[in-house]
Amino acid sequence: MVDRYAVLSKLSDPQNALLGVAAGAIEAASTQPLTYLKNTLQQQVAVSANPRVIYRGTPASMFADGTIIGSQFLACGWLQKRILRGERRALTIWEEVGAAWLAGFASGVPAAVLELTMIQQQRFGGSAPSTVGRIIRERGPAGLGRGFLAASQREAFFTVGYLGVGPRIQRVCDGAGLDPVAGAAVGACVTGVVAAGFTHPFDTCKTVMQGDLKGPGLAATAAELYAAGGVGAFYRGYPARAAMICACFFIFNETKLRLGVAIWPGQLLDETPEKR
Repeated sequence: MVDRYAVLSKLSDPQNALLGVAAGAIEAASTQPLTYLKNTLQQQVAVSANPRVIYRGTPASMFADGTIIGSQFLACGWLQKRILRGERRALTIWEEVGAAWLAGFASGVPAAVLELTMIQQQRFGGSAPSTVGRIIRERGPAGLGRGFLAASQREAFFTVGYLGVGPRIQRVCDGAGLDPVAGAAVGACVTGVVAAGFTHPFDTCKTVMQGDLKGPGLAATAAELYAAGGVGAFYRGYPARAAMICACFFIFNETKLRLGVAIWPGQLLDETPEKR
């Protein structure tokens, strides 16, 4: 039976990139309140109920997530096609997870720059160009990469969750006769909670570092967090981020499956055993 979840290996690199950009932008707009709550709790700044504050930086967040997820779809699809080398077979779990991890790690580059801009906007206001200019003035061009190591590790395991393990759970749910949408929700929730647990310490360190341009590097930031609140300090805002990631994973995979088939039915629908 042909694997209906093997979307990225069937599309071209530009098609995968476009699909990922759409998925990321839709997700960012949908989960902006959770993103705002998570960031404010991690930085221990006052939480506002003003929608203008909550949605401040949403265009930057949509651009950031669209770019990051687009790069992950593109890189993961490219790696999957290199692994298969034209063979018509299903990827093994290790091939699928390995391609996802490498794609996620590489996306740490745009993730660090774009999320730094978004976090600085959320805290201090201003347009994206003026924020980038201020960061360069204060930290130099290298300052735009602040938080890269933490971002790359976070994205690597994040991508494994939704492009590696999540589809595996959905396949199991399909085999058990579960409704496809329910299976997608189960896969998103299980992998989202676990992925949030693995990646949240990296995300907390990154957010703290990017919220304070004058603060220390990753190791010193982690040491300060631990000294201030022990292990719990690394999990500030975890419930909000776990909920956000569950929603993210559901949106990413549903966009990949539904929008992909809607736009390129000739490449996907004829190889899909059943319509969703």
